[in-house]
Amino acid sequence: MRAILIALLPLGAQAACPQETYLSCPLEGGKYLEVCISGSRFTYDFGSQGAPDLSLAVAMAAGTVTPWPGFGRSIWASVGFPNDDFTYEVWASVDRDPEAIDPSGGVNVLRGEEMIAQFTCRPGTVTAPAFVLEDAMAAQGFCWDFSTRTWAEGACG
Repeated sequence: MRAILIALLPLGAQAACPQETYLSCPLEGGKYLEVCISGSRFTYDFGSQGAPDLSLAVAMAAGTVTPWPGFGRSIWASVGFPNDDFTYEVWASVDRDPEAIDPSGGVNVLRGEEMIAQFTCRPGTVTAPAFVLEDAMAAQGFCWDFSTRTWAEGACG
C-alpha cells in the first residue's frame, strides 16, 4: 500500500473517522470538511466539526473516485458525492516539489457540470494521505482503467 502523508492536523485536532481519513480540514469561512473511508463506501461531512450540516455517503461501486493520472506538477485525487442535482467533489493535492510542500484540499459544489460554490481548506491544516482513495478502491477489488477512465471490478488487463 502506498502511503504518503501529505500533512498533519494541528496539535490537538483529530479526525473523527472511525476507519481511514481521506481529507479532514477546517475550511475558509469557518466550516469543517471531513471525508472518511469506511469499508466499501466513502462518507462526507460538511459543517460544524462533530455536528455536520450535511452528511452523505457513496458506495465505492459507484465509481466516483478520480485518481491522479500520473503526470503534472501535483499529486491529486478526488471523490464525488452525488446528492439530487448536485455533486460535492472533494479533492486533495500536494505539489511534487519537495521544497514546496503545501498540501491543499477542499470541495467543489457542482450542479451538473457547472461549479456553483467552492470551499478551500485553510492553509497549513490539510491532512490527506496520498493515494488513499486509489488504495481503498483496489482493496475492494476495483481497478482503474486509464483507457476508459473508469473503475472496473477485478484485475485490469
